[in-house]
Amino acid sequence: MGGESLRRTLYIISGPAGAGKSTTSKRIAGRLAKSAYIEGDLIDHMVFGGYEMPWLSQYHTDLIWQNILSLANNFIHHDHDVVIDYVAFMHNAEYIASGLEQSGVSVKFAILITDEEELLRRDAERQPQFRMGHRCIEGLKEIRRSNPPEHHIINTTRMDVDSVVEEIMGNPVFLIDS
Repeated sequence: MGGESLRRTLYIISGPAGAGKSTTSKRIAGRLAKSAYIEGDLIDHMVFGGYEMPWLSQYHTDLIWQNILSLANNFIHHDHDVVIDYVAFMHNAEYIASGLEQSGVSVKFAILITDEEELLRRDAERQPQFRMGHRCIEGLKEIRRSNPPEHHIINTTRMDVDSVVEEIMGNPVFLIDS
């Protein structure tokens, strides 16, 4: 690279099931020249023996985030931008931002939300084995109860995916100060 390292960006895309995390995350990763897509659910399910539901086990939740951070650092070290697709709260985003080994990495944190009707409509469009039903509403309520900073929230109810992607990639309000 001629001794000149490009500035990298790490995106954390959060929200309840059905808000558009995966679609948005994959679209962002696809727009980046050299990127890695980290799907938190896959990291979660890497534990086989002794698996615990992350919402019931702080140990398991911490392990997921430690593994996500390790992967992110590895990809950034190898000059990839990183997109993390997982339900994240502000403290998770701050943990990732503060744990990056390489300086000069921009971290953007976006929480996708939508109104309850739209959330249930989107959920119903999923394959039956992936439907969450009213559990996605509980996820939305949990995110709202965590009182995230307003500037990290993007309401996707009446937005198409490309508009959401443009907003996240182009708007500096999603940046986290590390």
